[in-house]
Amino acid sequence: MITKPRGTVDIYDKKMREYVALKMIIRNIMDLYNYDEIETPIFESNDLFSRAVGTETDIVAKEMFVFEDKKGRKMALRPEGTAPTVRMVLENKLYTPDNLPLKMFYLGQMFRYERPQNGRQRQFNQLGVEVFGTDNYLTDVEVISLAVAILKQIGIDEVACHINYLVSGPEREKYITNLKKELQALTLCDDCQKRLTNNPLRVLDCKVDADKFGKITHMQDFLTPENDAKFKHIIKSLEQIGIKCVIDPLLVRGLDYYTGVVFEIKAKDNAIGAQSTILGGGRYNKLVEELGGVALPAIGFGVGLERVLLTLEANNISLTNPKTVDAFILTIGDKTKNSATLVSSILRAAGISCEINHLDKNIKSAFKVAERINAKNILLIGEEELKNNVITIKNQVTKIEEKIAFDKLLDYFNAEQ
Repeated sequence: MITKPRGTVDIYDKKMREYVALKMIIRNIMDLYNYDEIETPIFESNDLFSRAVGTETDIVAKEMFVFEDKKGRKMALRPEGTAPTVRMVLENKLYTPDNLPLKMFYLGQMFRYERPQNGRQRQFNQLGVEVFGTDNYLTDVEVISLAVAILKQIGIDEVACHINYLVSGPEREKYITNLKKELQALTLCDDCQKRLTNNPLRVLDCKVDADKFGKITHMQDFLTPENDAKFKHIIKSLEQIGIKCVIDPLLVRGLDYYTGVVFEIKAKDNAIGAQSTILGGGRYNKLVEELGGVALPAIGFGVGLERVLLTLEANNISLTNPKTVDAFILTIGDKTKNSATLVSSILRAAGISCEINHLDKNIKSAFKVAERINAKNILLIGEEELKNNVITIKNQVTKIEEKIAFDKLLDYFNAEQ
């Protein structure tokens, strides 16, 4: 038997309904915030991610699905959505002043070759939010508040925004010089030994050595007065609208393109009795220019839908009710079979959901099928009903059984609504 590839999942039944409900909630909130939905290809040039994400990141170094097309060009299944969005903005010249600010979101599949575990798959679904053309701290506040609004709308109320501000310019070089000295005094894992030479800031993102960084000098000590003031404005504005902020001086995120504010939203996970990260993002003001475009400031965040649904499950939250069907149509006798198709067509045209006894089960078995699919009503059409132009309806909720004239069928269901 052929089985699905490792690190992938089949989505069906209640789980599929939860995905659909989550996406509907997200799209409704995006309308409130005036964001437009976009879609980019599932695969892109490998160079796009190498240049944008950074060759020293785990994503590019270890986790990309890379392949060659028939002309020998190196392609990659997208591991994240920001780089493709930037490519789209540049290629379609969406950066003209009349279009700014660009406020966009996407819901799509991403691919990372990493060890499958709870909440981490090699193929996963992600929401991404990107805003281009504004460097106003109010934009940072809106993006973070949008992330929190989504979580609260689906019932995840106990959240905190872990936030940091990455140093830039000459101050960044001063900080990194100081950081190298402090890190060299520590015993680091093999990966961090390599990062220490090529990208020391990435060492702070290490999960293996995380407990060794308690005495590392904070980035805030190296911020310019302007950036420090901006950071404080962001925190003050977030707290004014009820979003709890936790300054995390070691938060750098896992991608090289971040500049300025970075954040992670954490929520209480009842399954582990502690906080867990649900989503993260930050500002990337240099990325558009580095990919060959104009100077265009930007900020965004990403969240895996699987991670969100796992958090909901751990907190006993469901976005959907059990599936129900308004009517289950059961016919008795060969002469009545065509009536099932006619009745189902009338009901469905009126927006009333129904199912037919397709398997020709006997009455007892058919009633079990109706119970399994949560049918609210069973419609019985036998030769006697056909002769008298009526339908016997048994309401599965009230247990009341009555005969309804064929031409009064829609009136019966409209009265139920």
